[in-house]
Amino acid sequence: MMAQTRLQGLSGAGGDPAARIGTPRGLVTRTARQMLRSRGGRFGLTVLLGLGLLAVAAPVLAPDSPYEIGAGDQFEAPSLGHPFGTDELGRDVFSRILYGARISLTVALASAWGAFVLALPLGMLAGYAGGLVDITIARLFDTIFAFPSILLGIALVAIRGASLANIVLAVAIIYVPVLGRLTRVSVMIQLGQEYVEAARAAGASGARILVRHILPNVSPPLLVQMTLVMADAVLLEAAFSFLGLGIRPPEPSWGVMLDAGRNYLAVAPWLGIFAELAVTSMILALNALGDALRVAFDPRRSGGSGGRGRG
Repeated sequence: MMAQTRLQGLSGAGGDPAARIGTPRGLVTRTARQMLRSRGGRFGLTVLLGLGLLAVAAPVLAPDSPYEIGAGDQFEAPSLGHPFGTDELGRDVFSRILYGARISLTVALASAWGAFVLALPLGMLAGYAGGLVDITIARLFDTIFAFPSILLGIALVAIRGASLANIVLAVAIIYVPVLGRLTRVSVMIQLGQEYVEAARAAGASGARILVRHILPNVSPPLLVQMTLVMADAVLLEAAFSFLGLGIRPPEPSWGVMLDAGRNYLAVAPWLGIFAELAVTSMILALNALGDALRVAFDPRRSGGSGGRGRG
């Protein structure tokens, strides 16, 4: 009877411990409000939305096909006809930047969610079950984490072949330990909370406790970490393409453009500059978005002291 009373006190009117973080709609509304109050949040959202719109509208905005050889003169400097100039084959650099955004956004989103889908059940199972299950999954994370990310990615891509799908899979596997460890620790922390004890006393099964009560409370730090994974994914895709193990020419990958641009720095510096600016802007936007999400999800900073997040 006391456990039921404690459960009702923790869960509010609905009798659900997950209500301690508010309804999903209320959480989304509060998070969006806090992010828009932050300069970093506004910057990150604006840049990412802008890049997304440019990528979607690339067929309309691009003056030429990204594959069209001889769209302009070789190494033509930036002009009205070719805002970012042309490359060594006369292809329009602006068009290739626009279409390259599609590849980078696809890799960032797909690899981050792929790592999330793989790491979430493993981390939750390790944190909740403990014992031999926890030790086995933790050793799996340690084994993957022991390899430098770039070397592990190169090995996976070299084994499976250079393609967009294999790059996404490689980046996802690389960051499974990062998200998995965070999930495991977050679950272990939540297991010591009173609302979990009350749910157990009320007869809730382990699966229900994990999915219905613990998952909503461990999701915010995972979402913050996923923005950082997305930023690293953009860098890794560019690095793989730069090394010739990622997207292959003539695909308009930013990494491919960086690789080509380094050979013509003295003749046509714009080949590498605009691709580098594109990569840098996306990474800065994702990092700023992650910082804004962290502040928005932190009740100590987003509650009564929201002004501290306006940085």
